[in-house]
Amino acid sequence: MPSLRFAYSTINWGEWCDLNATFDDIRAAGWRAVELFNHALDWLGPPYRLRGWLGDLQVATFFGAIELPASEHSLTVHRRRIDYAAEMGARAYGLVGALRPRAHPPTADDIRALARACESLAEYAAELGLCVAYHPHTRCTVENEGEIDALMNETQALKLCLDVSHIALVGEDPVAHLRKYRERLGYVHLKDWARGEFVEMGQGTLGIDFAACLRELENQGFASWCVVEHSVSKTSPLDSARVNALYLCSLGYSI
Repeated sequence: MPSLRFAYSTINWGEWCDLNATFDDIRAAGWRAVELFNHALDWLGPPYRLRGWLGDLQVATFFGAIELPASEHSLTVHRRRIDYAAEMGARAYGLVGALRPRAHPPTADDIRALARACESLAEYAAELGLCVAYHPHTRCTVENEGEIDALMNETQALKLCLDVSHIALVGEDPVAHLRKYRERLGYVHLKDWARGEFVEMGQGTLGIDFAACLRELENQGFASWCVVEHSVSKTSPLDSARVNALYLCSLGYSI
C-alpha cells in the first residue's frame, strides 16, 4: 500500500477563521491531519484549547510569511510561532516571501538576505526537532530553479517546501524538482491551477501529473507530509476538501 502521509491546509477558511468549525469541516471531508496556515498566536490561543478543537486531527505543519528586510521583531515572532509548532507536535514550519521586486529580478544580495533570515530560523527550529522549509512561489523572491539553487547554496539547515503548482506555473517540471532537491525536501504542497485560478486537484490546465509526483516521493521513501493547500473555492471550503480527498483516493491513496 502507498505510504505517503497527507494533510489539509486551513488556508481556504482564512487566517481569522472559526478554528473549531474549520477542523470540523476538515474532519468531515475525511482528512486526519492539518497545516495551520498563518494564524496568529493570539488567534490560535493556548495549546490546550487548540488541542480540544483539533480532537483526533494531527498538526502536521505550520506556515507563515517572511518579509525583507527581516527585522529582529519579525524573526522573534517566527521563533515564538516555531515554539508553538513544536509544542503542537508539528514536523515542519513553512515560509513564503518576500514579495518579488517589480523592477528587476531578485539580486544576489536579495537572496543572501533571505537566506540569512531563513537559515537563522532553521537553526533555531532544528534544536526543537522541526525543520524550516522555504516555499518557492510565483511573485516572491525565489520562484524558479536558478533562484532555488542560489538559496540552497547560501544555506545548510534550511529545507524546501516544493509546491507542484508553483513549479509548473513558472514552466518547470515538478517531478524533476522533487527528484533534484530530494536531499533538501522538507515537505510538499499539492494543488492545481486552471484559467487564472487555483482549482481542485485533477481539474487544472497545467498538465501536472500528480500520480507521477507522488510515485517519485514514494520511490524516495519520503517520510514527511504532503499538504493539499487549496486556496479558494467556488462553492465552499468543505466541498473543495471533499473533492481533493476523493481525487487522492482515486489515485489509490488513503488520507
